[in-house]
Amino acid sequence: MVKFLYRLDRKTRANFTFWDLGLLKTYGAIPGLILGAYFPAFILEDMWWLLLIFFILFVRYMYLLFIKKNINSTL
Repeated sequence: MVKFLYRLDRKTRANFTFWDLGLLKTYGAIPGLILGAYFPAFILEDMWWLLLIFFILFVRYMYLLFIKKNINSTL
């Protein structure tokens, strides 16, 4: 699994531009928007849980990005 992820990361860095990565994020957001449009009652019912999950993931991402030391920084 690690080899697969390393190869995927290497190919992504070699073939994707900044704009391609931005569009990839957009592709990931579109299904969420569609589901939110079709199931608004579910989304509004569980809004606090979704916000909690978002906040936890956001804090984790900020930790990985700014605080944690990268052991493999030479890759």
